[in-house]
Amino acid sequence: MIDQFLPADLVEALRTIALDQQQQGQMHQAGTSQSAVNNPKLRGDQIAWLEPGDPHPAIQNYLAFLAEVQQAVNRQLMMGLDSFETHFAIYPAGSSGYATHIDQFRQHRAQAAPGARTLTSIIYLNNDDWPEEAGGALRLYLDEHTQTPAQDARHIDILPTAGRLVLFLSARFWHKVLPATLPRVSVTGWFKTR
Repeated sequence: MIDQFLPADLVEALRTIALDQQQQGQMHQAGTSQSAVNNPKLRGDQIAWLEPGDPHPAIQNYLAFLAEVQQAVNRQLMMGLDSFETHFAIYPAGSSGYATHIDQFRQHRAQAAPGARTLTSIIYLNNDDWPEEAGGALRLYLDEHTQTPAQDARHIDILPTAGRLVLFLSARFWHKVLPATLPRVSVTGWFKTR
């Protein structure tokens, strides 16, 4: 976790783009599994995918920051990260959050495969003064689990504070998004292997 990973003006610009896309109906209800099944009880966010060729300067700046992360991780940890996919995510106030899950499809967890999600990236685009009582934390389960961990398993809760970057191994760490009483905005991405 790195606080203030992105400059405040870039966080604001990205939040504005995400909220504008939502207002213009350019976001859709997110799904779960490879078949993208919509179930608001399991996952309550709306998403819009970002394209590498998007000409908006804020999106290009965001992608440049994440390209630096990819290079640093490959250089220091030799993870073989090759590509990156990303989307805006907005959880409306009162949505159900996102049930406990892992960010890698089951067949990729059994045997590493080219193109598998390897490293998850979340950057929060909310206001700096996100109140703890508003909820919306990322609950990250700390121990390795072969199946969905019990609710009381060892975990940390990470508040969605503006500019905060969270990185974790996609195939290892189970996590969930807790319900929030305020709209929760982020840009989430996955680095994939060669």
